[in-house]
Amino acid sequence: MTDITLPKQVVDRIEARWSSRYGPMEKRHSRLIDQRLEQLRAHRNNIWRYRRLLKTRLTELERQFIERRLAEELEAVQRVASDVTPIGTCLMSIPAARTSGESQP
Repeated sequence: MTDITLPKQVVDRIEARWSSRYGPMEKRHSRLIDQRLEQLRAHRNNIWRYRRLLKTRLTELERQFIERRLAEELEAVQRVASDVTPIGTCLMSIPAARTSGESQP
């Protein structure tokens, strides 16, 4: 598939229309969700790393340290996940996009 290039003024107009549909509250909520997802990804990667390390040969002290860090990461995931609002509730506040055939009130 080939890339379609549009003039800058057309792209700017499209972006302005798109961003005008959503107010600052929805944008802030979207950034918050992105931040929480990034935190969850980081914790997930740490958990995978610690579990992989536990499968290797370790001293008892190293094993205790990694198990403690693993427990801390699991608690952090629970904490972040409990702070995230369910996705269905945040979608209710976003206005539905209108099609060109719909009449406006």
